[in-house]
Amino acid sequence: MNNILKNKNNLDAVNSKLLKLLQKRIQIVEQENRSDISEMDQNFLDHMKIQITNESDFKGFKNIFQEIFLQTQPDNINHKIVYLGPEGSYTQEAVVNKLGMNNTYYSVNSITNIFYEISKGRAKYAIVPIENSSNGIVGDTINCFNTSDVNIIGETILDIHHTLVSNCKKVEDIEVIFSKDIAFDQCSIFLENYHLNEVKYQYVESTTKAAKLASKTKNSAAICSELASKIHNVPTLFKNIEDNKENKTRFFIISKEQSIKSKNDKTSIIVQLPNKYGSLIKFLNNFKKAKISLNKIKSHIVNGVSTFFIEFEGHVNDEKIKKIIRKNSKFIKVLGSYPKEVDDI
Repeated sequence: MNNILKNKNNLDAVNSKLLKLLQKRIQIVEQENRSDISEMDQNFLDHMKIQITNESDFKGFKNIFQEIFLQTQPDNINHKIVYLGPEGSYTQEAVVNKLGMNNTYYSVNSITNIFYEISKGRAKYAIVPIENSSNGIVGDTINCFNTSDVNIIGETILDIHHTLVSNCKKVEDIEVIFSKDIAFDQCSIFLENYHLNEVKYQYVESTTKAAKLASKTKNSAAICSELASKIHNVPTLFKNIEDNKENKTRFFIISKEQSIKSKNDKTSIIVQLPNKYGSLIKFLNNFKKAKISLNKIKSHIVNGVSTFFIEFEGHVNDEKIKKIIRKNSKFIKVLGSYPKEVDDI
């Protein structure tokens, strides 16, 4: 009994200290520019990543402190945020990691509908996938940027880890596997090693639906996220079954608003140039002359027109960038400037 009382007193003391520290943090951030605070918070996490070498330990640490950072921002209020569903999708995991739990989240069934919700003012923010390290640029997202009047205000990276879930006790009992086509492709080595490439593959529109079907279908399994397996209460047989352990997806946070300029920004644009010899080189020389570092150049076809998705260092309000945009305004659509989280994936 004495030990229990001692532990309770110690816990109460720690909790009181934590509360005072959180109150102190709120007082500090109220006196600072939000973008400066966000940059300091990110620098702190980068430093802790070096200190905490175990990946799963750091992920838990990051989740806790990102939630603290988000909830102690002075202008943090409950916003309506839309993501590509259903519940339990990787997109939901990414947006909650980025923006915290203190929001109203709802899902839609397509990237086109995400842009529609933002364009019509039905949601304050949204998250859309832009590229995967294994499968490249997401064409639907580029197409929607080309026709919608929204802004990129942030980016976030999510490590994509697939799990094999099933009510079967043994792998040998599995007769059908549910998942998205891309998930099957990303787990081909695992499936072959366990002879699961010999069973029936049932393609569905989301890994969350795959988990739901596996929870109800006899002798079945699903490739899905760990979050989806928990939501539908399907036992996990294997974790991290993806071929590429460095598999990542980058997401954009989009809004009708624009991002506040920070000390470390990135800008994304879409460029449609005349179909003439040397037109791309001529355009890119603008950045070379201005000594602006390019992060990414990807070609994509939009409505039969060759389109370039380009990213570079700096903010759209920087004088040397404004000069390039004015000079090439008929070719460029600016998608947004936002705090840089990563150079590339």
